[in-house]
Amino acid sequence: MRWLRIISFMFFSQSIIIGLFALFFYYTIDEITGNSVVSGGLVYCVPAFFAGLFVSRTSNKSAVSVLTKAYIGSLYKIGITIFLFIYVFKNIPINISVFLAAYLITFVAQSTMSYFLHKSN
Repeated sequence: MRWLRIISFMFFSQSIIIGLFALFFYYTIDEITGNSVVSGGLVYCVPAFFAGLFVSRTSNKSAVSVLTKAYIGSLYKIGITIFLFIYVFKNIPINISVFLAAYLITFVAQSTMSYFLHKSN
């Protein structure tokens, strides 16, 4: 249950940060830039959330089962990410540079949060 709280905390805090940046860019620049921020952030944090949920359901019976779940979760994350990239590029009008910057910033935010959350435990 501890992992579920950590994963949920990271997802919702990232969503709030993405939303705040998206509102800022939406009102200061334009709608497409705001949508690009939301899309870029969600394309990173949604697959990470689902992969985290999948991995957190594992039991600690053996190291092999935990490692197997981690690899399968990573494959799920890659597959969902590829699908979301294709969907966004085909169906949503975006500013690609802002989209990729939001994706990268969300990656850095999650990596930083993971480091500090796991270091404190």
